[in-house]
Amino acid sequence: MKISYDLVALPERNRRLKESEEVTAIKGFLAGKQKNMCFEYEDEKQAKRRYDTVRNFRLHNKLQEVFDLYRNGKCIYILRVKKAGTPSPSPGKKKNAAPDAANIKDGE
Repeated sequence: MKISYDLVALPERNRRLKESEEVTAIKGFLAGKQKNMCFEYEDEKQAKRRYDTVRNFRLHNKLQEVFDLYRNGKCIYILRVKKAGTPSPSPGKKKNAAPDAANIKDGE
């Protein structure tokens, strides 16, 4: 084995990340109109590992409000929460409410 330090020219890093089958299927699911979907695996160990992949995709793309997921045995279930791209009402805000300082009279 040969070890070298302070190299003048470094080779380019190969950054081609292959998208998993699950992520591709979820993107298709979100583009469609189905309400839920299921991935079934050969054993629980594989389902646990793939669950982490799907969960990380959901977190990194901020899709927590779009779909939910859970694992039961050797299956991963995906449930649509709401349609992607539809805005949710902001919590705590009332329609047609006056601004905070609008109800205060001068001198009170």
